[in-house]
Amino acid sequence: MFESQKLGNAQTGITLVELIVTIVILAIALLGIAQAIQGGAQRSADTLVEGRAIALAQAYLDEILGKRFDENSANSGIPPCRPAAPVPRQCTAEGSFGFNFTSPVEPGENSRSKLDDVDDYDGMDEGDGQTTPLQDVDGNDRNGYENFRVQVAVRYINVAMIGDEEFDLKINNELGDEHDAKLITVTVSHRAQPQGYKFSAYKANF
Repeated sequence: MFESQKLGNAQTGITLVELIVTIVILAIALLGIAQAIQGGAQRSADTLVEGRAIALAQAYLDEILGKRFDENSANSGIPPCRPAAPVPRQCTAEGSFGFNFTSPVEPGENSRSKLDDVDDYDGMDEGDGQTTPLQDVDGNDRNGYENFRVQVAVRYINVAMIGDEEFDLKINNELGDEHDAKLITVTVSHRAQPQGYKFSAYKANF
């Protein structure tokens, strides 16, 4: 009778071992939650950078594509420049592409507003870490794009041999000569994304 009463009055509770196990489980769960929140914040920041990079690249491509195909192209685009055409309709040699305000490749192109054909932008490098800030088509500084950098490269298309980058354009679009189009590549990078994002477009010879 005495033993039965003693068992019935025994108190139940959490032992020290159970308490430690509970704390460890909660710590692991909270760590997982914290990592998920941190990952979400990082992805959100990456998405913001990507969105602004796209907008910046679009602005530069719109500006460049709005220019003539070549320095020697007619204002109407017709007739197009050709490598064997008589002066002044010979296409500019790729080695003469370039962007340099202090020593312009083409006379008079010493400001942003004076750039008048797409290959004038070859070698442009503006923004974060560069001497020239990001600018708009009129040469005004772009606001709201701190820590962004824009690099531009322009070249004739490669269609000579199978395996060349644009050989399919020759087959599918009858662009059989390198002077039929130029490839414009705009690379937008950010201090947090130094590898950058590449955006490309073609300007046809007309």
